[in-house]
Amino acid sequence: MFNELALQIEKQLAKGADFAIAQVVDRIAPSSGKVGDKALILETGELIGWIGGGCVRGIVIKEALEVIKTKRYRRVRISPEGGTLETPTFKQYVMSCQSKGTIEVMIEPVIPQPELIVVGKSNIARKLVQLASAADFRVTVMASDADVQMFPSAQSVSDHVDFGPVKRFANTYIIVTTQGEDDELSVKKAMETPARYVGFVASAKKSEDIKTYLADAGIREDRISQLRSPVGLDINAKLASEVAISILAEVVADFRKANSGYGSRCESEDVEATEAPANEQFAEDYYINPVCGVPVSKKNPKHVIEYRNEKVYFCCDGCKVSFEKDPEKYMVK
Repeated sequence: MFNELALQIEKQLAKGADFAIAQVVDRIAPSSGKVGDKALILETGELIGWIGGGCVRGIVIKEALEVIKTKRYRRVRISPEGGTLETPTFKQYVMSCQSKGTIEVMIEPVIPQPELIVVGKSNIARKLVQLASAADFRVTVMASDADVQMFPSAQSVSDHVDFGPVKRFANTYIIVTTQGEDDELSVKKAMETPARYVGFVASAKKSEDIKTYLADAGIREDRISQLRSPVGLDINAKLASEVAISILAEVVADFRKANSGYGSRCESEDVEATEAPANEQFAEDYYINPVCGVPVSKKNPKHVIEYRNEKVYFCCDGCKVSFEKDPEKYMVK
């Protein structure tokens, strides 16, 4: 199981997908999950591994999705007595399974290094790609006539600017450093993506000209205001390598702040829309147990009964028994 989880972690990191790791850290028998058991929970709600079955599985999936969203760890205690104590990092649930054991699970978010898309083949672009690759960023280069010999450390090199193949923008940074070669069109294409962070390497005067061009091209004013230009921390940089350092430093600072888990992440509506398919898939694969309020996999429920022409899925015997005593009470809720 450990090898399988290690492979899955490597796979998810390579995809740049956020996920969570859950581990059983305490237990009072009886419970199917044992101390040390662990699992990965993906953005889709899929659980890979083992931390327990029944209501434990559903609760952990529910809380893990919240952990992925907030980027903040959470410790969950599931016991027969339940409890009302709840903080941003701790929550209690009633063990509705008939085993009546107690289990505590630590759920932590895993946020892969962001993807950096560098548009242009200027000297600054080359230095930035070298630095970002050394910092374990997933680096893509887009520029006319660009090739792997020019950017040997990049993971992907395209000889034209096309954001169509990019599947995820929530954790993507775009830096346009074209240095006079198709500046306007390159920036426009970048701003038409849902990427939260787009930077343009230019002087203050050039930046204002670009913003005027974007407005004339029909880009929304609120979107134009999000363009980072001039881009990079003010370190009085002169050399191309120094400018690249200032840009990467600003990207790292923004990335760490956005994923600290202690504040809201300012994302555009378009970025949220790119994440909708995962939520739709979750709704398709899981059913919210009307008794305990936790997700139940439709593919592997403990019980399924039909009530008023609707299939109702349960994570454990206890929830099914409670429902059957007063189904209207739970379906109304």
